[in-house]
Amino acid sequence: MTNWNLIRGTEGKLSPQDIRKNILSYIIQNHPASLIQYIEKEHNIYRIDILGSDSLIFDLQGQFVKANIRKIKG
Repeated sequence: MTNWNLIRGTEGKLSPQDIRKNILSYIIQNHPASLIQYIEKEHNIYRIDILGSDSLIFDLQGQFVKANIRKIKG
């Protein structure tokens, strides 16, 4: 589930149509029970934060680049 009010880009707020279908397909396949916390479009990437988990990086064509693994303190 995505809160589209939290999606922003360098040009302002993004709409669901701005997010590439293959990004959503990747998230559904690899993170099926996860909630998207935040999506940001920067100059040449999309950054998607999964609630309580990783940040996923995609290029502007929607191809997965890498995951930034969050380390839990404690």
